[in-house]
Amino acid sequence: MTAGEGRDDAEVPAVGIEVEVEAVEGQDEDNREDYEPEEGDRNLLLKDGLLGSITKKSDIEWRRTPYTPVNSAWEIPVPEHPKPLTPYEYFQQYVPSEMFQLITTMTNMYAEQSAVRGYKHASVSEIEALVGLHMAMGVLGLPRVRMYWSSRINIGLFQDTLSRDRFFQLRTNLHVVNNNERPSDNTDVFYKVRPLYDSIRKRCLELQMEENLSIDEQIVPFRGKLSVLQYVKGKPEPWGVKVYFLCGKSGLAYDFLIYQGATTELSDQSKKILGHGAAVVTHLCQRIQNPNHKLFFDNFFTTYNVLEVLSGKNIQAAGTARVCRFANPPLKADKEMSKKGRGSHDEVRSRDGKVVLVKWFDNRSVVLASNFVGVGEEDEIERWEQKAGEFVKIKRPEIVKLYNESMGGVDKFDQLISLYRTTIRSRKWSLRMITHAFDVAVVNSWLEYRRDQELQGTQPKQVMDLLQFKMAVAEALVRVGKTQSLKKRGRPSSSNKPSPCMSPTPQPPEEPPKRRAAMERRPIEEVQADMLDHMPNYDTKKEATRCKLPGCSGKTHVYCDKCKVHFCFVSQRNCFKYAHRK
Repeated sequence: MTAGEGRDDAEVPAVGIEVEVEAVEGQDEDNREDYEPEEGDRNLLLKDGLLGSITKKSDIEWRRTPYTPVNSAWEIPVPEHPKPLTPYEYFQQYVPSEMFQLITTMTNMYAEQSAVRGYKHASVSEIEALVGLHMAMGVLGLPRVRMYWSSRINIGLFQDTLSRDRFFQLRTNLHVVNNNERPSDNTDVFYKVRPLYDSIRKRCLELQMEENLSIDEQIVPFRGKLSVLQYVKGKPEPWGVKVYFLCGKSGLAYDFLIYQGATTELSDQSKKILGHGAAVVTHLCQRIQNPNHKLFFDNFFTTYNVLEVLSGKNIQAAGTARVCRFANPPLKADKEMSKKGRGSHDEVRSRDGKVVLVKWFDNRSVVLASNFVGVGEEDEIERWEQKAGEFVKIKRPEIVKLYNESMGGVDKFDQLISLYRTTIRSRKWSLRMITHAFDVAVVNSWLEYRRDQELQGTQPKQVMDLLQFKMAVAEALVRVGKTQSLKKRGRPSSSNKPSPCMSPTPQPPEEPPKRRAAMERRPIEEVQADMLDHMPNYDTKKEATRCKLPGCSGKTHVYCDKCKVHFCFVSQRNCFKYAHRK
């Protein structure tokens, strides 16, 4: 269901039965029993090379003969062993420095066009710090933005980087394109953020794909005004912008497509012949170059013709199915299968043997369609039997097993984003999409980093989790290449000084409380080696501190004014110099 521009939060509970409209959006041709491509449409398919794999709905016939699985082995590609990168370097593959330069230029241009009073031109360092602080907000999760600058909480990462007013000023004017240069014939709803998403997608297209893939939809949470706002029942965040993703079993994203109604970047021929959902599948499958990948999707995308098209491209596909799209196959009724008990199944195949339908009965029936596997080799799974009060073993077809194991890639990717999502309350859809783009880049960077660490044989305890990884990227954006922040402005507080009008009351001397020695917090590698504003300084301690350069056992009073870490700084041991070089 497409929500109108004037929809507000008060209308959410009143959607009622309209939710079902969205679930079958774009599939009206597939639900018509008498639908067949016209001659002109078939000529278009002939031009695209798809006519040989398209069957008319009236020509679909089903047989109860056993289905022969497609025996095509997956050729495991030679794994790459890339050079280990830092979290910030992984992130820069998705959002390079040129993109931050573009955002800085367009932000300053928009502020000039809007004649913002008192606006000072932003630098690239400030825009990077703005993005880094937003990432840190997604991890910390305070209920109000202004609390990050509160003196009671005293979060140095925020107070020492940008002032609160400067933060809001930059965020209000944040832009990726020049609004005045919008083409008159533009049909892209998301043109304001398109360069950022193109940069991220470019890196996704370069990744080496795994065997098991899945296609599903993701919702970017948003409730403001937008012509293509969607409501999808059953999603954790039902209101927002819909994005179709092609992900691997691990959750790594390989391609995506932002839904924008009639102007979605899909072939008109594919939409007219195959339907909207199937057209999304064929569009995202252009990313798949090697044969025998296994692709899974749900019943929104599954049609008879899309399985034929994918079979012609040597892509093994399977998904849950709506029976009305498959020319009324002669599957057994639910009552008949319920009498046979849980674990019963029924299987029919097409006359040419390209497509197979499997109906499996567990607590209720489910129908799956495939072009490479049917019942196959069954296995046994445990299910709780309420009447007997115990676990029982039931048989499960091979297609159900493969679907359950591989379908959750997009959901896993969406879950990882939601763990530390950059929460932002704004009516500007462009701001919501910009912050989501950086979340996508961070999560995919972490999944890529974790895969590389596994190839390197790194111990699991030494691999950073998503929280550590995202904070490392945030700290790098805030501190790498930046000079040391200035001290807090304003006159010093006099709250601890006695008033001159009051005579001090003599107090007995108190023993100073025993305090635990503070531990030195070492900066991330990118900050330590950025070769900017690292100045030596002397501490006032009585005893010298151990040098923190690995392999050095000396002690020193010298520390880095930016890193706040002690290093030897004498003629015989210049650890300070070696510590700040890669």
